[in-house]
Formats: sequence, structure tokens, C-alpha cells
Amino acid sequence: MQKKTKIALAAGAVALALAAGIAGMAQAQMTGMSWRHHGMEGGPMGMHAMVMNFMERYDANKDGKIGQDEIDQNRTAWFNEFDTAKKGTLTLEQFQNLWLKEHHTQMVRAFQFLDHNGDSQVTLDEYKQPMANLVADLDRNNDGTLGRDDRPVGPPAMGAGFRHHMGMMGDDGDDRGTGPGEPGDGGQ
Repeated sequence: MQKKTKIALAAGAVALALAAGIAGMAQAQMTGMSWRHHGMEGGPMGMHAMVMNFMERYDANKDGKIGQDEIDQNRTAWFNEFDTAKKGTLTLEQFQNLWLKEHHTQMVRAFQFLDHNGDSQVTLDEYKQPMANLVADLDRNNDGTLGRDDRPVGPPAMGAGFRHHMGMMGDDGDDRGTGPGEPGDGGQ
């Protein structure tokens, strides 16, 4: 695999992880949820947890610092673990398995966040709870739905660049998007 391709894949993985953390924190702020109340500051995968996971994974010599050689060695080892044919390439299925390993901690934390009573099972009520009052909390015009006119006045909670990368903007760069919902509202 070419060095440019490897760099692009690594950058994409880091951007995806950061976007997931930012989205979780934005949702917490928008819904008024208290992640701190659940012992998970910043959400199931807040910035603090992401930094700790990053250090745990890449700080091979445990000196509290990460060198590029540690990152390269770890990523090579993980890549090789899933390159079962030893071709220097990953199929979609092999990459899926690598991705699932990489995000396992995030999944466990999200499960623990939802499992309010700690019985190692998530009920439908527990699953629905974080978004139970989403429409009521954000419905500024009291029409029982969320649309363009329910957006907060002032600076947007998420910048246009973030909305663009999350697939929430149209091809021409405006924030109308192409998602479900009424034409022009991007499903928001």
C-alpha cells in the first residue's frame, strides 16, 4: 500500500473518531443530558476518554509520550492481524473486523451508558431514554416537529464544515442537505 494511501486512511480514522466524540457531546448539549451524571464526562466517548484510549493504544513503552514510531508499529501490527492473506491489502470484510476491534471500547462505553441499572442488559426504555425528550426540548415553534425554524438563533452549534463532513450539506455547500424530510431541510 502506498504511503499516501496509508496516511489518508489514518487521517480518516482519526477524523471519524473525533467526529463521533464531537457528535456525542453536541447531542448531550442539545438535549440537555447530563453525561457527568452518568459518570461519563463528554458522553460515552468524550474527549477525555478518547485521549486516554489513544494513549493506551499507542504509548507502547508507557512513558506518557507517543512517538510516530509507536503509532506506525501499532497500526502495522493491527493491519497485519487482519490481512489474513498477507497480501498487504484489506478487503471490506477484513477492514470491518479491524474497525470493530478499534471501536470496541467505544461500543462498550455506549452500552454501559444506556444500561442505567447496571444489569448488563439494555431494555427498550433504556435505549429510548437519551432521546426521549429530544423533540420537546428542541421544538422552538411548538409544532411538535423539528425543522429549520427550530434552529437556535446565533452561532450554530455545529459549524458548516462539521455538517458537511457528517453528510448534512448539499453538494453546493449550503446546509440544506439531501437527507430525509421535506425538500431543503436536510431531514433536520
